[in-house]
Amino acid sequence: MRFSSSILLAVPTLAFPTTLGPRAGDANIKPWKAAGPDDSRGPCPMMNTLANHGYLPHNGRNISVDNIADAIFAATNWSRDFGLIPGAGAFAALGVPTGGTIELKQLDNRTAGIERPASLARPDDSNTVSPARVDAVLADSADPQYISAASLGASRARLEKAAPLTEAQESPARGEAAFIVTLMLDGAVPDAAADAEGAAAKAGSLRAFKDYTRVFLAEERLPVELGWKPSERLVQLADMSPVSAAIAAAQKGATA
Repeated sequence: MRFSSSILLAVPTLAFPTTLGPRAGDANIKPWKAAGPDDSRGPCPMMNTLANHGYLPHNGRNISVDNIADAIFAATNWSRDFGLIPGAGAFAALGVPTGGTIELKQLDNRTAGIERPASLARPDDSNTVSPARVDAVLADSADPQYISAASLGASRARLEKAAPLTEAQESPARGEAAFIVTLMLDGAVPDAAADAEGAAAKAGSLRAFKDYTRVFLAEERLPVELGWKPSERLVQLADMSPVSAAIAAAQKGATA
């Protein structure tokens, strides 16, 4: 994911029906439908996922910043700020006026500073997901079931050794990793506003399901059939800070 001012296909490894409905108990999640050949998609798995589930227009066109904010909130129960802030930054970089709209393909733009190398899912010279690249990120964790903030720090170190980032790109890359580990988390996201010290202490041990993460990154789909659900608590931008810090510490340790 490279649409990431502050935060985040190839053929799936398994065959799924074209349209997938939510499992029992998740009726509030809109069904997934694969992108068609005429649908616009970009480099961000979250934006593509929201379009595939119909929270954004399925054709990926005529999307405003408010659309992005509303879609993230509706699909995940994460704050609208996760759409408003990076969305406004991306629109500004593209020269799109406030209140304007884009299509997702426009986010595939390294010249404007929206894209960067060292993606978790995409090769540096392509906007097509590489299942092997996703599997390598999962394999950075020795745990058979989970990735973690620590393993994503190792992933970032490995990827950035091969494709070094500028200082300005490093923080968004860690934000992307923090976004993924918390979105696919086993358990609740620690509340940094209520307990900053506790959230910081827990951040290094957060674990995300590997199977959830593979579905999200490789298929651009919310893995409701595997048990994923929206957060019960409204997740805030501040909740990402300790997770990003834990990833940064693990990355530094991996490169030491």
